[in-house]
Amino acid sequence: MAQPTDDKRHGPRLRLRDVAALDDRSFDLYIGERFDQLVTAAIADADGRLRPAQHTVLHAPERLQQLCDALTFAEGDLQVGFERMTYQHDARAARTARLLRRVRTALHEVNREAAAARHGEARRREADAEPSSNDVIVTARRWLVDALPDHFNRQFTQTLADAGLSARPAAANVFDTLEEGWCDGHLTAPRTPQVEELLTKGPVAFRGLVADDARAQSARVAALRHPLLQRRWARALAELTDLTVPVARASSASALGPLPEGVYDMPEADAYKIFNARRFLTAVWQRQAEHKRLIHHYAATVTERRRSAPEEEQRRRAVGAAIDRLVNEQPAAAARVLTGLCPHITGDGLIELPAQERTDLKRRLVADARAAAQTPRPPDTALPPAPPARLAVAAVAR
Repeated sequence: MAQPTDDKRHGPRLRLRDVAALDDRSFDLYIGERFDQLVTAAIADADGRLRPAQHTVLHAPERLQQLCDALTFAEGDLQVGFERMTYQHDARAARTARLLRRVRTALHEVNREAAAARHGEARRREADAEPSSNDVIVTARRWLVDALPDHFNRQFTQTLADAGLSARPAAANVFDTLEEGWCDGHLTAPRTPQVEELLTKGPVAFRGLVADDARAQSARVAALRHPLLQRRWARALAELTDLTVPVARASSASALGPLPEGVYDMPEADAYKIFNARRFLTAVWQRQAEHKRLIHHYAATVTERRRSAPEEEQRRRAVGAAIDRLVNEQPAAAARVLTGLCPHITGDGLIELPAQERTDLKRRLVADARAAAQTPRPPDTALPPAPPARLAVAAVAR
């Protein structure tokens, strides 16, 4: 990436070597003022130029997500800068390649820090919930619902009606969860005129606005971050990726890959169209990463706030009663799931498997349960009507 140039609106931008000269207070203000300044500081840190105190401020837990965004943008910008310099036979290409390698290393480390923080928060939330999500009975009941969602929704609707609660379909995806969470008051972002305008904007115009937002790293459209707009934002970002990948000569929808050698022999106008498309594509990917983290944050907030909502305990009981009815309606399917889980139970009644093995097991048992529901047979075992927190032995069907 070329060194920052003067910006008439904000004055001269600091070079990498100048960032370390800022005192602690000025550095804190500098990285919080504008995104491009955060990017400069992130590159300086990756290049080993910052003082230890500055590094600590930059890597503060509350700033890790912003640092990920800055390094993601820097990685793409540096790669395209290196490609452009190579095309121009610019002597700065070797130095830019060195910076790119260091930024990639820094991004990998920051992603690890951020993932560890997210996993720690997830473990905290899981520890607060009872029973454990790894409990064999809880797992079996949840996977049975995943195997037979239509059957469960029918039972759940009836159970809600019996309890005098309002019925609505189970959330089909995370966007349904966010929109329901906002309607229920668990997400409190106001529905401003700007949000209302974006909700009614046509798809092409909306996609154009999302493209402008990706280009303007220091002037983001705040309304796009509203919970009710996450579905549209995700769709527009995916469309922009699909449209830009072939123009950018990218190797896939998630990686630029090496620039095809033929580009270096193209006329300047044609080559720069590709360079610009590649730079824009990396900006879109940064927005996709930001969007993914935002919807995870929203979903976690909805889940946590629902637990303490007055009506939620009634709805939890209704869910449990609906699963009880599903077990009674589909005992063969229930038995398939529980029998398949039994070999993997630990002494305290938990299912402890590596992520990929757990995913493969779930896929197989869900398929088995669906097959059993279509051709029922007398079960050997059945799930108990209530999910105790620790239970290693299945109840024998009578």
